[in-house]
Amino acid sequence: MFNKAFTYCVLCLFAIQSFAQDIHFSNFYTNTLNVTPADAGFFTGKSRFCLAYRDQYRTVADPYQTFSANFDGKYTKRQWNYIIGYGMLINYDMAGDADYTTVQFGIPLAQHFRLVGNTVIISYGILPAMHYNTLNYTKLTFGEQFDGTKYNPDISVTEAFDGNSAVYFDLSAGVQGTFKPQKNQTYTMGVAMYNINQPDISFFNAGDAILLHRFLVHGNAIIGVSNNIDVIPGFKMQFQGKQHEFHFGGMGIFYFEKSAISQVQAGAWFRSKNKDAVIFGLGCRYMGFDIMLDYDLNISRLRTASNGHGAVEITLTYIVDNSNKSKKMTAVRCPHSL
Repeated sequence: MFNKAFTYCVLCLFAIQSFAQDIHFSNFYTNTLNVTPADAGFFTGKSRFCLAYRDQYRTVADPYQTFSANFDGKYTKRQWNYIIGYGMLINYDMAGDADYTTVQFGIPLAQHFRLVGNTVIISYGILPAMHYNTLNYTKLTFGEQFDGTKYNPDISVTEAFDGNSAVYFDLSAGVQGTFKPQKNQTYTMGVAMYNINQPDISFFNAGDAILLHRFLVHGNAIIGVSNNIDVIPGFKMQFQGKQHEFHFGGMGIFYFEKSAISQVQAGAWFRSKNKDAVIFGLGCRYMGFDIMLDYDLNISRLRTASNGHGAVEITLTYIVDNSNKSKKMTAVRCPHSL
């Protein structure tokens, strides 16, 4: 009975961690489909591909590793003045000593309406997704493996487990508005709600491990300060149960003419969840590929154990376009805040 209760508590802790983690990336400029489904198809070009990898807490314990691959395209109905966006999103996340793993497969769908002579664009989208969670029980430790002096991994565990995986459907949605008063100024604000149906993620079919709603508010601005420099401040706010996160900062982009490297960008952000981290980002666009490297410098109380190290994240984005000309970041091409 004790072992059963212990196991249940351990799994609840993993569930609570999943509430806080819930597929987490620092880059909210180019990894857009992990911001809001309303961004599907919201870019200049024919199709967009994005790969992202994040490695976190490697200096503390087994690292949290997250991988994302997504694609989106669009269908334009010019006579009706709207765009339909569609795509595919795959996320893979492994966390902790017991390899708590989440696999997500989703189909983002969005619609974008041009208003006031293309000065205002209203977008909304949904993300139906299937999730698969699993846990490796063999990597857990139990009280009966204590031999009276020390922990002995050779002592077998008598506990029988009901299951180590869960499959569930999850639904998310978002809406955003983009305002472009001038050619060199664009402002975007949006909200999204994740886990609308609050799926049960329990391995025991107990019905008491509910994935809580996650609310997200995001915004950014693209401000051209010269012919070849843009400044892009941005923010996101997330709320899930008792958990919350505030993430804000900005980056600058410098554009080059007739060069294989058509732009370079650098930025800094602050994530204020328990004074979590300062994030530094550096990237460039090379031969049409947007490459962004972000590093989280841990400043929370965990920094004693982590020696200040937090996470390394790399994002690769490519947009297929009819034109070979290098273009500045525009309202529909610029990623939005997460």
